[in-house]
Amino acid sequence: MRVDPVAEFLTRLPQNTRICIVITGAVLIHLSLGTYHTFGNMLPYMASYMQNYTDSSIRLEHLIWIPTFQGCFPFAMIIGGYLTSRLGPRLAAAVGCGTMVSGVCLSYWTIQQGFWPFLFTYGFMFGLGQGIAYVIAVSVVINWAPHMVGFGSGIVAAGFGISSSIFAPIQTHLVNPKNYAPSKEGYFPQGDLLEKVPGIFFSLSIIYAIMQAIGLIVICDPPPQNGLLSHKDMNGTCSIETHHEVENGSDSDSEIDFGSEPVSLTPREMLKSSTFYWLFAALFCCSFYGNLFYNLYKTFGETFIQDDMFLAVAFSIGSIANAIARIGWGILTDRTSFQFTLSIATCMATVLLLTMPLTAAIGSKWLFLFWLIGMFICMAATHALFITAAVRCFGTEHKTINYGCLILSTTFSGVLLALGTQYFFLYIGYFWMFIGAAIFPFAAFLLISSIKLTPQGHLVI
Repeated sequence: MRVDPVAEFLTRLPQNTRICIVITGAVLIHLSLGTYHTFGNMLPYMASYMQNYTDSSIRLEHLIWIPTFQGCFPFAMIIGGYLTSRLGPRLAAAVGCGTMVSGVCLSYWTIQQGFWPFLFTYGFMFGLGQGIAYVIAVSVVINWAPHMVGFGSGIVAAGFGISSSIFAPIQTHLVNPKNYAPSKEGYFPQGDLLEKVPGIFFSLSIIYAIMQAIGLIVICDPPPQNGLLSHKDMNGTCSIETHHEVENGSDSDSEIDFGSEPVSLTPREMLKSSTFYWLFAALFCCSFYGNLFYNLYKTFGETFIQDDMFLAVAFSIGSIANAIARIGWGILTDRTSFQFTLSIATCMATVLLLTMPLTAAIGSKWLFLFWLIGMFICMAATHALFITAAVRCFGTEHKTINYGCLILSTTFSGVLLALGTQYFFLYIGYFWMFIGAAIFPFAAFLLISSIKLTPQGHLVI
């Protein structure tokens, strides 16, 4: 079997060094993929441009379909798992990265053509590429560091989360350098601002491509002789084993024991387990409230804050808090449990959503900032924890495809969010939108609290 030269080089390095290098590569890729979360920052600019130059009937709520595809493209992560088994992680991730960058670049032209071409490039292509590359990068880190699943995946997820803190201010500075305030309806009428909108997609695509090209160099699985993977696992059909197990003479086909009997389920076996559907429903609820806030925080803030640059900086601060929290949630999960950690996050999110309308009633941008940071900390748990839960409940053997099946729940929540926003937001407004959204994290709390009733639920409590 031909060994990847990069993987062979990494195995010659000290363990902590090689893990840091692999994590750095994965984080670089996730920094570009994580710009998905800047959609809320770009939304007023894109809607204003299209309303003035492309289609006068376009409204803010119509464009919510774009992040539905960006972050929730159906089967993209499952496709990523299949491509990994056929092409290896580097080429598979390159397919995803190339698709995502091409979508951003082509959006320079499609935003000038109409809603459907723009939805295809900035929604469909971005989402397909992001979904393929996202799970591969995390999976590679887990393969190199099976003893720190929560912490390792938390760091990579932090790269995804902190991305928006870097790119949101850049976007605002490039598009709105004069810090124009939007209209009361949330649109920008200024011509010199709108003319800058298409060009930003071309500029960002070049930056993303450079970051991804560097990161892809170290996206590879460890060779079998390194003691991290058996020969079978290199092809996606066996599980991770640790150095400790090899040194103590344990069976080379053994699996990680997460505190109970070893678990390794095929996708078909996983789909027969009620544990999967408990996690599926919980992730549905968490992704719904998270995407709602990510996409509409800025348009909500603009109803009482007439400072576009402040909102961009506030989003950056929240994103930094989100990135730090992802690592923190991962560490807490490793030391306690998935159930305990997610319960804290969902209870906090419920309270913050119920009280979010107070920020507008009081009219304080600093209170809004405090609430925004709190929400971003809560939302960080979703990205950091569910892949850990999937690995602990269903094993490492088919983790990429299994997690891809689980993440399909975000597709359904995204569709529900887009439909609700398009057809009901105009009538209920932000007040009842936040009150209603609080139902979702509370429902996730109830689901996770009862997960011990399911076959594999005891592995995450």
